[in-house]
Amino acid sequence: MNMKNTVTNYLTKVSNNQIKSIVDRKKFIVTETLCDKAMQELKKIYWYEKELLIAIPMLIKNATTFELVESLTLLNIYTRKHVELLEKQFPQINKESVDKKLKT
Repeated sequence: MNMKNTVTNYLTKVSNNQIKSIVDRKKFIVTETLCDKAMQELKKIYWYEKELLIAIPMLIKNATTFELVESLTLLNIYTRKHVELLEKQFPQINKESVDKKLKT
């Protein structure tokens, strides 16, 4: 009886450790996937804002009212600051995107 309990305890410990290991790996995979998705979304935001920096001056040139020019100018300033912040906080955001654009 004593030997059976020892074997059962050992098997329980092994199976608990295996389960814990599997759960830890899944957490890592989920976290890695979420980080990748977040970076992809940041890249999209970055490139859309870069495109806005090209389009906004054209809109300012064609604006008909002072209020519209003023609003677009402020939008241009905020967008430029946000692009600079993204480049500063995530230096790889520009490099990886440029590499992908060059490959396609």
